[in-house]
Amino acid sequence: MIILFIYFYIIDNSLVVESIYSSELTENSSTFARINCESSDYYYEAIEIDVIEGGCYNLISNSTIDTYGYIYKNYFYSIDSTINLVSENDRGFRSNQFELITQLQTNTKYILVVTTNDPNVTGVFSLLVTGPKNVKFNRISKYLSVWSKINEI
Repeated sequence: MIILFIYFYIIDNSLVVESIYSSELTENSSTFARINCESSDYYYEAIEIDVIEGGCYNLISNSTIDTYGYIYKNYFYSIDSTINLVSENDRGFRSNQFELITQLQTNTKYILVVTTNDPNVTGVFSLLVTGPKNVKFNRISKYLSVWSKINEI
């Protein structure tokens, strides 16, 4: 189940927009090997972020599981997760939750990968994205990243 919300508020005379995405990592989720990790048993969900207005965005996880976040530009290749990596974070917001603060541009494809700090962990998570405008979320098929890599060879 995916749940989306959009909220608006003002801080220091600037409009701040919140976009919220909720989902779940399950035993049926795709797996990959996190960067610098030997195990390929990390469940993940890849989410395309569509930016309506460029600017500084803050992406924060909220979950009872220990989450880890990666953001990629253009494509995410699960077979080599170092390619196109823009930023990564673990425990940047509060204990066991990631926070990615980054400049995002319009007309650019961004993929947020939500995974866990430890292998073989499942659970519900939500994302809070704040910035100058709302963003749109699009869950990516688990086979898209591998298929894209094969087509480029």
